Amino acid sequence: MRQYSVTSRVRKVSIGFMLLTFGVGASLSAPKKHQDSLNVGMIALLAAPQKYNGKIIRTTGFLHLGRIREDDSLWLHEEDGKLFLYQNSFALDLSEDQRRLFLHLNHTYVLITGTLHSQKPESTRMNTGTIVNVTQLDGWQPYQQ
Repeated sequence: MRQYSVTSRVRKVSIGFMLLTFGVGASLSAPKKHQDSLNVGMIALLAAPQKYNGKIIRTTGFLHLGRIREDDSLWLHEEDGKLFLYQNSFALDLSEDQRRLFLHLNHTYVLITGTLHSQKPESTRMNTGTIVNVTQLDGWQPYQQ
């Protein structure tokens, strides 16, 4: 009788552990923070920004944090920024806290998630649009810390 009791407890603990492991794994598999974002390449965004206007997007590009907030931008390539090819960039609307937090990523390639606003034809800005409400900005290859 004692052997049955110990075996029964071991089974219950094993089943409980499996359920706990499965539950944790399921919650980690899809981060809720970026669940509704669209994974879109910069070329697609630059080619048809109006298609993604007002949508939460996730893309990669070259980050430039300027001396002032108005100069913050995301470029298709590092060379585009050096040559001031503004049509290959999006302005970034970052808070001062975000600028300080992301400063170590300046002039590197990044993965960014935010809401895209395309420029209207009558806009005086030279960028293709603006990325606002940034919720993610992480280093991307060839970024090295």
